[in-house]
Amino acid sequence: MSEPPFYRRPVALSRDAHGEKRYVAPAGFGYAAATNAVPLGAVEAESAARHYPIVFAAADPGGLIALLGVETGRNLFVDGSGDWRPGSYIPAYVRRYPFAFAQVGDQLVLCVDEAADAIGDIGDPLFVDGKPAPLVAQALAFSREFQVQADAAQAFAAACATAGLLADHRAEFALNDGRKIVLGGFRILDRAKFDTLPDAAFIDWRKRGWLALAYAHFQSMQSWANLIDRASMAA
Repeated sequence: MSEPPFYRRPVALSRDAHGEKRYVAPAGFGYAAATNAVPLGAVEAESAARHYPIVFAAADPGGLIALLGVETGRNLFVDGSGDWRPGSYIPAYVRRYPFAFAQVGDQLVLCVDEAADAIGDIGDPLFVDGKPAPLVAQALAFSREFQVQADAAQAFAAACATAGLLADHRAEFALNDGRKIVLGGFRILDRAKFDTLPDAAFIDWRKRGWLALAYAHFQSMQSWANLIDRASMAA
């Protein structure tokens, strides 16, 4: 099984393995420069929709995905200096690095990417007197909240799939240098089918907060133009 985007060696954070390790906040987002898509939490959808197309994973169980580029291995929102494009929303998945939650056995545990430049022999200690330092507690809280929101996005995607509203999709366009790009492997909401949701289902979705996610998805389709323009400028 491949590791999640830009995590190279994620392992469970522990006093035995990391008691002497230290953390220094990343100077930029260079670690995300070769990633063109990241998962989104439900609470992020409306903010992310203003900058990125939001699509659904190709297979169940699905989730929400922010598209950061049109080609594998290239994030159009991270420049050569590792800076994120000013004014653009930075997904929580990116901001939580090098920490993450992962399934270990039957429970979720806080993990850290041992290969990250942020983890080493300089910076703030991960453990103090054998106990997790405050920064670990903050990482745990942030990662836990992201997991809650990612699960909520997955529940929404599952409901869309169960209702038969998701359609396989691919985007085709030409860049200024003449190259034709075909980007597939994702799904979108079928607007015509969505508009025929029964009244009872529509009310239920409203109560669950799913209507806001659906409309954020539809709104995000306008961000394709922004993504294609950036791809053409970078070509």
